[in-house]
Amino acid sequence: MSEPEHTYTYLFCDLRTDTLLAELPLASVSYSFELNGIGRLSGTIPYNDETLPLDPETASEPGRTAVYVDRDGILVWGGIVWTRTTAKGGKTIQAAEFLSYYQRRYVKKTLSTDTSLLLNPAYVDAGGQRLYADQKYIVWSLLRYANDQPGGDIHVDINPLTAPAHGITRVATYFGYERPEIYKAISELAAADDGFDFTIEVAWTPSANNEAPQRVRRARAWFPRRGRSAADSGLVFSKGGGYGSILSYDWPEDGTSLVTEMSGLGAGTGEAKIVKTASAQDLIDSGWPLLEGVATYDGVVDEAQVQGLTNADLEARSQSTVQPTFEVSADTDPAFGSYSVGDEALFVIDPEPQSPNGREGVLRIVSIENTAVNGPERVRLTCAAV
Repeated sequence: MSEPEHTYTYLFCDLRTDTLLAELPLASVSYSFELNGIGRLSGTIPYNDETLPLDPETASEPGRTAVYVDRDGILVWGGIVWTRTTAKGGKTIQAAEFLSYYQRRYVKKTLSTDTSLLLNPAYVDAGGQRLYADQKYIVWSLLRYANDQPGGDIHVDINPLTAPAHGITRVATYFGYERPEIYKAISELAAADDGFDFTIEVAWTPSANNEAPQRVRRARAWFPRRGRSAADSGLVFSKGGGYGSILSYDWPEDGTSLVTEMSGLGAGTGEAKIVKTASAQDLIDSGWPLLEGVATYDGVVDEAQVQGLTNADLEARSQSTVQPTFEVSADTDPAFGSYSVGDEALFVIDPEPQSPNGREGVLRIVSIENTAVNGPERVRLTCAAV
């Protein structure tokens, strides 16, 4: 039985205005999504008689252009072209999702939830320095600040970050003289106790009133987490007996980064530095050795936030690292598009030489990479323990 054919369209647009510059073919394409991270795309633009009249040099200029991936009429990926290198018959581009823009944006004037630290206590959207205190609104405030700078608006819709609030109040200060990176600030906020998941997603708007669909870039934050539980998703990936979607897998275990006590270092110097500790006392009491780790949270001035980040790091590292990877068929149930990063799924391996007793477990999908370099689409799933 032949694999289904999928129609891919690659749209190259101006980063700031989203004006379509060209529709260009790409070869040897792979693209990925990361939970609370930044997915990547690579592909080669052929330079030939068909593409050269479309001016691929301008359409894919690094740092100024965006590329979208349309699969069967659905926008599945969008990001910024950052590098371009010469390849046989054309040029290879490397792009990263729109969140990567905020790795290149910094807070240049102090922003805080604490008005005693501010010269202008008005809220950010009124031209001031004050951050709204709910964690979701802090993200909104940081992106609004970035958008308001000359040349800093790349048409990311931040309205989904307004009401309703998460109900989690934070004390946060970003000193302009330290030039904190905006993406890092959001990531640290998300990683704290009672944090959230976040991304910038792309989509077509619904067609209405005889108007063609438009591309949108939309900031999202999920609380307490993104994705469905295994019970809600019903996703089952299996291997064995000549059926199932799993083509190959690797299910390693790594204890080198395991800790049973974590120290977190916040702002300050010398004896005034904020230091918090979290211990997995249940593991130590059950016979595990004391294994220590240290994490640094530069610029975090709130003691409760430092403690929350320390607790979260301990929880993430107080068990052997389990990040199995699975290569699955894109068109075998569950098909690509029916799951996303953040979803939980049941993975089942029938007994075989690599797993004599078989193996199964509920895992959370934290990375998805789709590639169609040679032959049918194959998807690589990276997972984490639930």
